[in-house]
Amino acid sequence: MKKLFILFFFLITSILPSQNSDMFSHKLDDLVSLDVPKNFVESDTLIDGVKIHQIRFKTESYNFIVQKVLFENEDQKQSLSRLPYDYTSLIDEYNRVIAIMRYRVPYYLRTTTLVKKEGFTGYNLKFVNDLETPTYEAEFYLLNKNLYTFFYASDTQFDPNVKTELFNSVKIDTKKDISQYLGKPPKYRLGYVIATYFFLSLLIVWVIIISIKIYRKKKGKSSIFHE
Repeated sequence: MKKLFILFFFLITSILPSQNSDMFSHKLDDLVSLDVPKNFVESDTLIDGVKIHQIRFKTESYNFIVQKVLFENEDQKQSLSRLPYDYTSLIDEYNRVIAIMRYRVPYYLRTTTLVKKEGFTGYNLKFVNDLETPTYEAEFYLLNKNLYTFFYASDTQFDPNVKTELFNSVKIDTKKDISQYLGKPPKYRLGYVIATYFFLSLLIVWVIIISIKIYRKKKGKSSIFHE
């Protein structure tokens, strides 16, 4: 949950320099690319242990922000991963994202729509102001262990054609190994923990027994297990 607060704080408060309109394709990382202007800003930040990679740019009429936020530590054991493990758990995770975004964005959430990009499931959110005029639109996808969010904002000149062009420029490299279901169900995680402690307990008992046998043998005493 802390990661989501950090995510949307940056989405709303980032200060963006004005950019020109010449666009070209740029790789956010090995999985995702998008069109950006020549003088876009790209940064990496670590906030409270949360890794954030961001691209941002601004024109006279709109802001556009892209964020990649690590949702789970790279060294997390897959057997204990809390990431989504099926479609239902993915939607549950998305609903938590939507709840936080509804709270952080200073406008009214009007629509939430499931979307697909390159076969991957995401969400599109549309926000309006007091006059019911479109102001913000966001689209996000959880890919592997990262949440990718694409955010278009314009208080005065919201252009749906420009917005659509920007969102459509986002490409996911399907040749890469990508999954939205890397986690394990709660019952599996519980079973893994129980099994781990069970075998550790057996190992400890075995070590104790062997240690007692060695000790008694050194003392010239018969084994307590044969008395």
